[in-house]
Amino acid sequence: MSDKVNKKVLKASGIVALVMIGALLLTGLLELAVLGMKGRLDFLGAGKRWSASGDRFAVVSLYAEQGAGLTGDDAVGWARSIDAGLLEASVTPKEGARSWAYCYAADDTLSVRGTKGSVNAETLAVGGDFFVFHQLSFKYGSGFLNDESNPMGVVLDRDLAWRVYGAENIIGMTVEIGGEEFVIVGIAERESNSGPYKKAYGDSPRLYMSYAGYRKIGSAGVTTFEAALPNPVTGFAMNIFKGAVHANESQSVMREVTDRFSLKNRFNNMKELSYAWVSVNKIEYPYWENEARVYDYRAAVLMIFEVFTVAVAVSSLLLSFILLRVSGYSVIQSGKNLWKRASEAHAKKKRERPAKPKKQKKTRQAKKSEENPSMTSQPSGSDDPGGNPEERGNT
Repeated sequence: MSDKVNKKVLKASGIVALVMIGALLLTGLLELAVLGMKGRLDFLGAGKRWSASGDRFAVVSLYAEQGAGLTGDDAVGWARSIDAGLLEASVTPKEGARSWAYCYAADDTLSVRGTKGSVNAETLAVGGDFFVFHQLSFKYGSGFLNDESNPMGVVLDRDLAWRVYGAENIIGMTVEIGGEEFVIVGIAERESNSGPYKKAYGDSPRLYMSYAGYRKIGSAGVTTFEAALPNPVTGFAMNIFKGAVHANESQSVMREVTDRFSLKNRFNNMKELSYAWVSVNKIEYPYWENEARVYDYRAAVLMIFEVFTVAVAVSSLLLSFILLRVSGYSVIQSGKNLWKRASEAHAKKKRERPAKPKKQKKTRQAKKSEENPSMTSQPSGSDDPGGNPEERGNT
């Protein structure tokens, strides 16, 4: 490193770099918080649950006003149109399977009578694959089948079960609704203890019944239609949905709900945050969508902080780089100096290392002597292994 390096400026550059790292870590934590919100919304994962092969799916929803005049027959007709649209786009299911799923619901308030009396319950009359999209947490029993030949099964939440029977495990018993008897097939409990869910779900007891059974006693219009569609490329599912589902645009809203927490949507929601509480239609969203809208709002607020932390990180990166240059510090030169010092240290260590004694090379004769100890070396010019010639003469 050059002696001209301004150490104070270099230190400031390091501090700014630490600020950048902190801002990036905070941005990551905010992103994890958004992912946690997304994970609480069960219906967003309907496409993944439906697709056994792991193909890309998108959940697209239509929410409409009660006065829009939509019916279950409209929903079934839309389903047929979506089938045709997928077939035209060469999306064909495997033999004996379906390539997509859908459900629809009508919202009403009905009087439910049991052995302890009558209670008004918030009621969802549902059709299609409702329990694929909304996996209720069942305490007892399960959901009813989508079978118009046997439409008289109902699901009660625990609150309603206690109010009409004073018990929970009442599977197989009946309740009277609108003069008709319905068989209790499931008891559901609340799916979450989070504030947004509690607020959206409300304090009223809830009832779920098939739309086919509901038509015997009620006439409320369909207000929700949801589809989990293949989405091989962005926008494909939404285009199929728009081409098949026709509703009055002034009385309904369509949206692809699986991308609601994308960066683009969160940024747009952030820009519209000051108008978040303004309602321009009479749509009464179902409780799961109201919960999701609360998280939309929270994610938009977090997006403000994310924009700030990213701006701090980028600014810190630029400032740290500028200070580094001003300080006179060079990463390349520092690397070269480090390599030079390491090389010199290695050479010095090598010089100070004691020399090992050289091994003397053994002659071939010495090697043979070691291999055969009985052999001894003879003096040159002697032919008698007995010894000295003079000694032989004396003898």
